[in-house]
Amino acid sequence: MEETMIHPETGELLRRDVRLIEYSYKGRKFYVNQPGWYPAESDDGILSQEDMKVAGDALRNLKAQLQSESNFATGNFAFA
Repeated sequence: MEETMIHPETGELLRRDVRLIEYSYKGRKFYVNQPGWYPAESDDGILSQEDMKVAGDALRNLKAQLQSESNFATGNFAFA
């Protein structure tokens, strides 16, 4: 059976799905296969805390990458 719910504000029928969603942080775009509850005609869905962990993990990875780039650019690195 397909999982569905009604949007609490719009009354639209939402279905459980995974969508490729664009996020940005400090001018850098990244894309996430974001699970959530979505209407048929848009990506304006409802995300649970569990769903948001996917975007949170991607953001942490991007922050680490930016920090690494910053350390390399400023010479704050060492090789062992």
